[in-house]
Amino acid sequence: MNIDNRSLLQMSPAMRFVIFFMVTAISLILGGLISFSMAAYVLHIPFNDLSTAIFDPKNGNLLLFINAITIIISFLIPSVTVAYFAKGNIANNMGFYKIGNSKQVVWVVLLAISGLYLSGALANVTQLMPMPKNLTNWAENLEASYKKGMGGVMNMKSVNDLISILVLVAFIPAFFEELYFRGGLQKTIKDWTGKPIVSIVITAIIFSAFHFSFYGFLSRMALGIVLGFIFEYTKSIWLSILMHFLNNGIAIVSMYFLRNNPQKMNEAMDDNGMPIYMGIIALGFIIYFLRLLNEKNAQLSYHKKTVVQKIGDWKKIYSSPNLSSATIIASILEENQLPVKVLNRKDSAYVFMGEAEVYVPIEFADKAAAIIAAKG
Repeated sequence: MNIDNRSLLQMSPAMRFVIFFMVTAISLILGGLISFSMAAYVLHIPFNDLSTAIFDPKNGNLLLFINAITIIISFLIPSVTVAYFAKGNIANNMGFYKIGNSKQVVWVVLLAISGLYLSGALANVTQLMPMPKNLTNWAENLEASYKKGMGGVMNMKSVNDLISILVLVAFIPAFFEELYFRGGLQKTIKDWTGKPIVSIVITAIIFSAFHFSFYGFLSRMALGIVLGFIFEYTKSIWLSILMHFLNNGIAIVSMYFLRNNPQKMNEAMDDNGMPIYMGIIALGFIIYFLRLLNEKNAQLSYHKKTVVQKIGDWKKIYSSPNLSSATIIASILEENQLPVKVLNRKDSAYVFMGEAEVYVPIEFADKAAAIIAAKG
């Protein structure tokens, strides 16, 4: 059976990559126009006066709100568009698979905590790098602009403020940035190149550059790499969102408890007080937890010995030269309570030879075929 038939609207990965950035450019303009028009309406001022009024400390919460609106519009449209033009179900293309098990959630939480230590150490490394005076001034101006834009975070006074800022600054960016960077960009680059590591690193670099923070560049790139591996290993965007949300949320909660000490809050925003040796230790934990996170995927993907022993009782219902594609099909069938085995026939020395095959018991073959057909 062939479930890879393409409709007229489905595009190659290279074309999706081009479309992705074209739509991104349009969405950024659209998002800015809509959000700033809303701000001008709320403040009852002309559009041209927004650049000054919006950065007034008393309008800090409004700035965070329009930033959230901009993120939703700018990132959601390209993510849905590139998923629409790819093969298969749109939601699945964006990574909306259920979380494998509760242990994966625990490992992601531990990854988030370890990531904070690594992030602080990398920020410290960046601060210690010798730089020309003009580059230093440019970097400091970037940081000043970033802090200015986070005025609402600096002005938290109550639990209600904390909750609203967790939604605006932690959850919304985590959700929509992960759809865009991991579910959209990383997947498209991987489909194009066939190289997961390349797609993870390129996406992480772009992800970090998007935040316009020189001193935070290495920290956010490292975060992007960890998020990329989480998505690659689990195929579930929910776990990447969870990690991203925890990274943002822990920092915000910390600043809330420091709200009566502006100096310490400012230091917390700088995020550069972690000793380098702590970052090295954290990196070891991150590698360990990522390996644990990948175990379920490995267990799902490699059942060669078992399948060979029982091949007469099982029927092949899908095959692909791409192991991750076979793994996704297997996940879909498991979600529908079907027993599944994945036989990896790819040659271990020549990764471009052979195929990964998905098997189900003969009595479930028709049901499995119907499920796969329904997924497109």
